[in-house]
Amino acid sequence: MNDSLYLNLSESIKQRKEVFLLTITDCDNHELIGRKVLLNPMGEIYSTSPFPPSLQQMIINYSEKLIRKKRSGTFTFSWNGSMVECFAEHFPVPIHLIVAGAGHVCEPVAMIGKSLGFYVTVIDDRKEFANRDRFPHVDEVVCQSFLHFFQKAELTAQTYILLLTRGHKYDVLSLQELLNRKEKPAYIGMIGSRRRISGVFEQLKNDFPNESFDHFFTPVGLDIGAQTPAEIAISIMAEILKVKNQASGVSLSTKFHKFTRMGFREGAILWNNFT
Repeated sequence: MNDSLYLNLSESIKQRKEVFLLTITDCDNHELIGRKVLLNPMGEIYSTSPFPPSLQQMIINYSEKLIRKKRSGTFTFSWNGSMVECFAEHFPVPIHLIVAGAGHVCEPVAMIGKSLGFYVTVIDDRKEFANRDRFPHVDEVVCQSFLHFFQKAELTAQTYILLLTRGHKYDVLSLQELLNRKEKPAYIGMIGSRRRISGVFEQLKNDFPNESFDHFFTPVGLDIGAQTPAEIAISIMAEILKVKNQASGVSLSTKFHKFTRMGFREGAILWNNFT
């Protein structure tokens, strides 16, 4: 892959845009083998070495099924009497984790989020907290007020928002902006004590009397007895994965213990059938 194509691919990923990298893996015309193009879901192609227009159109047409299913795959077609094999590698829109509040819990959350493949944005209104020295590996560090950030932040079904701010007034401001938006993220979680959470939602009820708030996750995280910032981060990210993967969050050993209580023979048979 040449530098120009790589930079274009990197820019698409950085801007959280879906793209396919297509490579001709076999062709009677050996000069075409290894040629690459980028294709977006709108059918727009980018290439540093132009393809014949008819070949380019065939590639677009035969990529349509993979684009629709949003997955990588191989397809073949006949072009000018030759068989062409092409591999399409799917680069989906990265799942976006926005962490508002760059305090002590944010650091392990951001680190775990990056290791899980999230596009991580850290936002705080304090320069001494929101800086690259503290978060060298995240995708974005934004030093801005929470209110202004959430007024314009891109929200999609791939957006996960975590409020770890230093005070309930910042939670209120952030949630007011999010509730005023037509776009809805996949997840909104908020850390805090029962007293802090109650105070936040008492204020929000005045502006949003018909809002049930059932879709908010607070107190945030799964109940694993977390105490330290690292443990709390694991608890939070486990809950986010539970929502993302639409899973139960129940210990995997639960079903196994149910079968073992039936006795060795019957339980083992049922367990083997289950697995």
